[in-house]
Amino acid sequence: MNNRYSENDKSKMEQARQLKAISAQYGISYCTLEDERYPSELRKIVNRPPVLYYRGDIEIMNQNKNLAVIGSRNFSAAGAKLSYHTGKIIGKSGFNLVNGLAIGCDTEALKGALSANGRCIAIMPCGLEQIQPKSNQKLAEAIVEKGGCLLSEYPVGTRLEKYRYVERDRLQSGVSQGVLVVEAEEKSGTMHTARFALSQCKRLACYWYKMLEFSSGNQYLEEGKKAQILKSEQDLMNFIKSISSEEYEQISFEFI
Repeated sequence: MNNRYSENDKSKMEQARQLKAISAQYGISYCTLEDERYPSELRKIVNRPPVLYYRGDIEIMNQNKNLAVIGSRNFSAAGAKLSYHTGKIIGKSGFNLVNGLAIGCDTEALKGALSANGRCIAIMPCGLEQIQPKSNQKLAEAIVEKGGCLLSEYPVGTRLEKYRYVERDRLQSGVSQGVLVVEAEEKSGTMHTARFALSQCKRLACYWYKMLEFSSGNQYLEEGKKAQILKSEQDLMNFIKSISSEEYEQISFEFI
């Protein structure tokens, strides 16, 4: 094995090989950093996982068309509608919609993308033989059936722990070319992904906080000039267009 891997990396890669047969019983495959299927965007981040477990088509992540759409579990009626509509537009645009399958904005965005025959990537904070939340089991299956992918850095049998949500959040932004916050409070888990996006030099956008009810996180991003502010469908289309090019420079945005 390549000497550039730490002993911990080597241990995780060996564990994946040992669990291959058990994983296969659940329809789970794996790839390592040495595999061409490994998402190219994740190769660029700090603390990239040496092993990824997946169900579905992992190769869609290397099309350079991944957009994370995230938000809080506690969301308003306007946030629900906006999440679904945003997902639908992204699905129609040919981008893969990425998030953590959480209840709230994440779920509605995924449903919107699937309604437009878009492909989705859901990243789990546990082993893929279990779906979290359990209420989204059917949604997870629909993602795989419609050409998407379920992804985790954790092997079969890994239990859900709170700290793994934060670890998962770095992968949501890491695999994506851009991140869009729909509706989030400043102290919500959504903001972990937003901060990872900034540290990873990903393009970050959020909806104008005055359009939504539970949006102190959106307000924080806007007032700190940390994200592009979206106020209309055309703004969303422009954001999608801005991350469509294969090469771009991280820029500072002007705000209204």
